[in-house]
Amino acid sequence: MVATKLDPDHLSADTLTAGPGVTAEDLNSAGLSLAAHDRSTGTRQIVTVDKGQALEACDLLTASGIDVRIDHDYVGGTGFMGKHWGHGFTWSEVTMLEKDKPVQPPWEKLPDGLRRPVIALLDTGVEHHPWIRVGNDDDPFVLPAEELDWPRPFPPIFTPFAPGQGPGRDAGHATFIAGLIRGAAPSARILSLRVMNDQGKVQESRVLEALTWLSDYAGLTGPYAGAGRPVDVVCMAFGREPDDPDPFDEVEAAMKPFVAAGIPLVASAGNDHQADEVRPASSRSVIAVGAGFGRYHADFSNFGPWVNRYRDGVDILGILPGTAADGSDGRWVKWSGTSFAAANFAADLARPQVDHGHV
Repeated sequence: MVATKLDPDHLSADTLTAGPGVTAEDLNSAGLSLAAHDRSTGTRQIVTVDKGQALEACDLLTASGIDVRIDHDYVGGTGFMGKHWGHGFTWSEVTMLEKDKPVQPPWEKLPDGLRRPVIALLDTGVEHHPWIRVGNDDDPFVLPAEELDWPRPFPPIFTPFAPGQGPGRDAGHATFIAGLIRGAAPSARILSLRVMNDQGKVQESRVLEALTWLSDYAGLTGPYAGAGRPVDVVCMAFGREPDDPDPFDEVEAAMKPFVAAGIPLVASAGNDHQADEVRPASSRSVIAVGAGFGRYHADFSNFGPWVNRYRDGVDILGILPGTAADGSDGRWVKWSGTSFAAANFAADLARPQVDHGHV
């Protein structure tokens, strides 16, 4: 195998590395094979996984004394497209007296004939915070896709940490967005699809998997076409690197059913302060949202004629899961980024819908 420097951001979600001396015969019994693209990292060989069996295969081989390790986050059942996407930025915790914390907007049952709008949020997975009360049966604001069984459960993402509990700067990213949506569109519901790790990175294969599952769930494609559940807006607060030259055809095709159905796809423009187009936001299928007002962008926001809208994304006050500095449940932070501008615009699009028999 050719010895080349390994770039982990360009490995598949279903990728292992094998130590020196591991042969194809060693791997075959566990459904693994040496990578067809013929790369290695130092003395470690790249190994691809058959039918999404990375965890089981890794356990089997290591129990036999064979040096195989999971390379990065493992996502079950995906293809081998493992490019990472993401828009990173930083937040700072705010110490607030109870009397100064924003009041949670009340939710009231909509009048007969209307149903709550549903925003599909592809992100880190929404976690508990007292302000949004995830799991509250009286106000089912968050629908975790992994817990739904129609048309099939959304495949979970396996990482060493529970959602929102990792050490990465972006753990809780979806919870922050959920708080913004709750404040701007209190009648909305969030369908939470966990695609992002706590470092704010998303495997491209995971994006494809999520869009395909969501299209089936909404009845746009697949065996439940025409009999799906409501999805009114799709929010994707992540993107490729600005100079990424790779083809985008598969992701573009996965977004087409939503465009055909009139379901808006909203994506953040990115925080690189440059005018080069960033996918998926720059796709003609997507509404690209930068941080700013009117046509004036924040000093970190991407910009240009491909950015369709600007919304507030600077020093936004919002929520994160976990324990606050004063020991109370739930943190309040200030965070900047086009992710939150996209969330604010997605909330703008979330209006009560005509009820066709769904809640």
